[in-house]
Amino acid sequence: MIGRRTARVLVAAGVVLGLAVSATSTAGAESPVTTKQAENGFKGLKPVKEPAAPCPSEPGVTASEIKIGSIIPTSGPSATSFSVSRDGLAARIAKANAEGELGTRKITIVNEDDAADAAKNTTAAQKLVEGEKVFAIAANSSAMDASAEYLYDQGVPVIGWHLGLPAFGTYPNMFGWKNSSPKDGAASYTTRTIDFMKTKGGKKVALVGTSQANSARVVLQNEDAIKRTKGMELAYKTTDVPIGSTEFGAIAQQIKESGADSLYTGMDFAANTALMTALSQAGANIKVAIFPGGYDPRVTGLPAMDKVYFGLEFIPFEQKTPGQVEFDKWLPADVTRGQVAMVGWLIGEALVQSIKEAGVVCPTRKALITNMRLLDDYSANGWFDPIDYSVEFNRPGPCAYYVQVQNKAFVPENGGASFCAKQVVTNNKLNKQLSNLPAPPTTPTT
Repeated sequence: MIGRRTARVLVAAGVVLGLAVSATSTAGAESPVTTKQAENGFKGLKPVKEPAAPCPSEPGVTASEIKIGSIIPTSGPSATSFSVSRDGLAARIAKANAEGELGTRKITIVNEDDAADAAKNTTAAQKLVEGEKVFAIAANSSAMDASAEYLYDQGVPVIGWHLGLPAFGTYPNMFGWKNSSPKDGAASYTTRTIDFMKTKGGKKVALVGTSQANSARVVLQNEDAIKRTKGMELAYKTTDVPIGSTEFGAIAQQIKESGADSLYTGMDFAANTALMTALSQAGANIKVAIFPGGYDPRVTGLPAMDKVYFGLEFIPFEQKTPGQVEFDKWLPADVTRGQVAMVGWLIGEALVQSIKEAGVVCPTRKALITNMRLLDDYSANGWFDPIDYSVEFNRPGPCAYYVQVQNKAFVPENGGASFCAKQVVTNNKLNKQLSNLPAPPTTPTT
């Protein structure tokens, strides 16, 4: 770990001194941290000091406002998987504004819908950067690879959910709210999902993904992990499910006939629910089903979802950590307290933190990107075990938290602590030295 903390700027009377603005502009500047530095593990990267008042002119920053853009699909087949994250993001920003976390400035959000479409994603990014002149972008879209290079070239910070996209392991201006992802996800990953599945008695695995690139990549990763794990066998695989499909009768029958006793998918909440219903109707003998998404109280009452496991990048909400208590307090009562809204909140949490790292008196994009990359003890107020943003870059998440649906409720596995992979594959080669993986933490206290 780099082991350096950037200096904190206290929100106090001195904040007012930074409100004057000079004529210097940094619009369109290249990212201050380069891809070459990222490839070198950020060695030698130095914190950027906050400019002295009067503050230089910075896109999206005025004496009273910090303008942020968001790119989240609220239309199209992916809307059900992502749109509610806009509510979680708005709730975290509302908290920051109400409590004066950034001094006299308030965050405003300009929302763009890219429908998880590559062309629309690029257009949305250009509109926010060149038209709206936003300071940074909050993103939760599976199409973010499309605009990633443009945003890097423009030096625009991006805070979002990595979703297994290579861009989050390629461009150092892009921060996952917790994990990054490898730039070559098909060749670098961990065996965590299959390791966990094996501990639960799974042996013959069915893998189901959509035709979308990151979904298919997850299937291929786990197919290879099965081959590398003694006692595990691939029984069925498909990556041909159309995006947005909820018809799984034929696939369920094929899985039953394959003899699979375990299941993992790279699909969203709606598709996973439909698949489990179809498997139940087909009489398939699935003993261990694990999903990467769908942690939502509405699934607990569905008979087909009983005993299903969900892998999470954050401590289960049932643990009620300090950050989770705040989330529950600020999220509107009519918004479901599920995984998607929580992700939106965590994007907002990381966004607010990144501005604090840049300096609340005179925040700059350069300081945000550099200092956030050096942040080495971030836990989002207890949502997950502390991370180092330089170490997390360009690697798969080694650990996850798991919950299981039992008697119409989510029950945390492993005492609420994370479960870590036993093997790491880097560039298609097994890495037997797992010193870079953290030891399982103690059970979180509440």
